[in-house]
Amino acid sequence: MHHRISISFICLIILISCEKVTENLSFTPASDYFPLIKGKNIIYQLDSSVYLNLRTKKQINSSIIRENVDSASIDNAGRLTFKITRSRRQKDDTTKWNPINTYLVAISNETIEVIEENQRYIKLVSPIIAGSKWKGNAKINTTGNPALLYLDNWDYTYTNVGSPSIFNNKNFPDCLTVLQQNDTIGNPANKNFYFEINYAKEIYARQIGLIFKEIIHESWQPPNGNNITGYYEAGSYGLKFTIISHN
Repeated sequence: MHHRISISFICLIILISCEKVTENLSFTPASDYFPLIKGKNIIYQLDSSVYLNLRTKKQINSSIIRENVDSASIDNAGRLTFKITRSRRQKDDTTKWNPINTYLVAISNETIEVIEENQRYIKLVSPIIAGSKWKGNAKINTTGNPALLYLDNWDYTYTNVGSPSIFNNKNFPDCLTVLQQNDTIGNPANKNFYFEINYAKEIYARQIGLIFKEIIHESWQPPNGNNITGYYEAGSYGLKFTIISHN
């Protein structure tokens, strides 16, 4: 009887140990999809929305953006932090890059944060697990700033983990998508009525980083007695980054 209990106990310990090993082997850190090192750069095509004629019409303008890792340091929380410089050139000018802004990326064991225009976004969390959700804008004071209220309470979600993607005829075999927000009020195809779009997603490729990003924040006011055409509200914008190349 005692031998049977001992054997059963040993088998249970072995089973638990095997499960722990499997769990450890399956742990994929967020940094696998956001690798950074000084001198690394990614070049994107940027398609941005421009609102013309007193915001009554929308036009898409395209340019080329380069994001370059300039330096690394340790922040006050002890996190490895990289400074990224973003530069722009026109599509027909292949040589002249004009710096436009910088932002920071802070990496810890649990999260990867992007600090841009004094706002902190929790872009990725560890481990990478399909279906995982987190409040990616939790560190942004959305209620204290009406212009940022549309960012409130977004649930970032991992989807399509490990799936391939193709951009600009380039294959990326192992990617993940972070769906950040997908909320539409009204029908954007019918400008006789009010509509609002808040949509955002990012796609990351393993050992490369961000390869695609799209964000749309648009509000449309329909025609009325003061404006016979209707107009996009102030603060509306749309951005799409699509990878061209990387080193």
